[in-house]
Amino acid sequence: MLKSFFHTGFVVRDIDESVRFYSEVLGMRIAGRTERQGEFVEQVLAFPGAHIKGGFVDMGEGHQLELIQYLSPRSGPGGVNRNDLGASHLAFYVEDIDRFYEETSQKGLTYNNPPATMYDEHGAVARKACYATDPDGNWLEFVEIF
Repeated sequence: MLKSFFHTGFVVRDIDESVRFYSEVLGMRIAGRTERQGEFVEQVLAFPGAHIKGGFVDMGEGHQLELIQYLSPRSGPGGVNRNDLGASHLAFYVEDIDRFYEETSQKGLTYNNPPATMYDEHGAVARKACYATDPDGNWLEFVEIF
């Protein structure tokens, strides 16, 4: 029986670059770093000789983002489109999405478009949202609810 969410994981090319991105560009807290190899990680990942480095970032609310760099076996080229089967994204609530968009764009966050506006049945702004990618092409969504 499921109890709750634990964490979300993204595979990354360079753990140090990714931890820096999530902490410095997005302002997340570094919650921990790991390096694992041996029987346990080989069984969990189903890769003989598996060796990974990891980093956890969070916002202090329980849910963590695990960043995983595969040292062995090495990761493939990546490049998943938003509409590909198996594609995923991680969504964040933000305050003042227009300011967030401007500030993070200047820090190097790559967006597919500026924030889009959705209106309610009365013509009032209901939400704004936009998609971006981290340095490895993992999809991120940012949402402001009004």
